[in-house]
Amino acid sequence: MRNGGQHSHCMAHGHSLFVISREDNPMCDQNQPRVGRRRSRISATCMRVPVLEAHTEAVYVSLRRPATAEEVKECWQNFAGEFMELKLPTCPSRLIEVSDDPFRPQPRLDRNTQGGMVTTVGRLRADPAQVNGFKYVLVSHNTKMGAAKGAVLVAEYLAQLGYL
Repeated sequence: MRNGGQHSHCMAHGHSLFVISREDNPMCDQNQPRVGRRRSRISATCMRVPVLEAHTEAVYVSLRRPATAEEVKECWQNFAGEFMELKLPTCPSRLIEVSDDPFRPQPRLDRNTQGGMVTTVGRLRADPAQVNGFKYVLVSHNTKMGAAKGAVLVAEYLAQLGYL
């Protein structure tokens, strides 16, 4: 059976769901990052794993130019949106925490970094299967940065710009 009741039963017993086709395409469509006028391509497979209050993603990327792992980490560590400079009340001091611990990120250990407003990235390594490729894992809090507090941060930003 492929109904919600069956899925709920599986999740309650600690099983992972690997077929959630209704989420694969929206995940790709909604997260197409733009670099200038060019679009990056995203491919995703969404799974449900019984973890409380966190999204964990395994990410594989191909960069436009060669880079070292240290350059990628430096880029993450220095990443800041315009709203970071505005020192908004719910804005964390950084958006991305980079971990060198090979066993991190972990949802229960990293989801509440800076009140759940930071994405923790780890396990960065070269991916020889792709041109200029890297792979990494990230954890973010789905009900704080991903929803409630993230929405408040966006509202603060829009108010600061005079849209609200």
